[in-house]
Amino acid sequence: MMNIRLVGAALAALLFTASAASADFSGQARVIDGDTFSIRQQRIRIAAIDACERDQTGFRNGAIWRCGIEARRFLASLIDGKHVRCIEVDRDQYKRLVGQCFVDGSDIGLEMVKAGQASLLLRYLPRSHPIDLSQYRHAEDRARQRGQGLWGAQVEPPSSYRRSHSGN
Repeated sequence: MMNIRLVGAALAALLFTASAASADFSGQARVIDGDTFSIRQQRIRIAAIDACERDQTGFRNGAIWRCGIEARRFLASLIDGKHVRCIEVDRDQYKRLVGQCFVDGSDIGLEMVKAGQASLLLRYLPRSHPIDLSQYRHAEDRARQRGQGLWGAQVEPPSSYRRSHSGN
């Protein structure tokens, strides 16, 4: 009877460890672009958001605005070189981990949306995800009302920009 309990406890501990390891990914971050970074060679795409591509530009106050550079710079100011923790939401077509990620207790995707540095991209979220989308929608509405970042400029949606510049 004692052996069965020990085996059961060992299996439960093993399953818990395996599921926790696949659900969480953390470490020191290195920013790639406005919605992607890496931790120990693992590329991570921030779930539920879309930021300008690195070379993407738009127009703001009558001048060319390098929205991709600004989005990358803003994300770097939040996380570059810091310890980031991500909850895996999915894997994308490029095998990147897609996650809800946090630094110092702050939701990184939500901070990007609040600053107008990213818009919502909900189309690819799996049905079961941990993200409170009401906070994201509220943040995007406020950024749009204030004309922050993307919302104060003429910018092609990043998904459209990617489609029109793929293979170039």
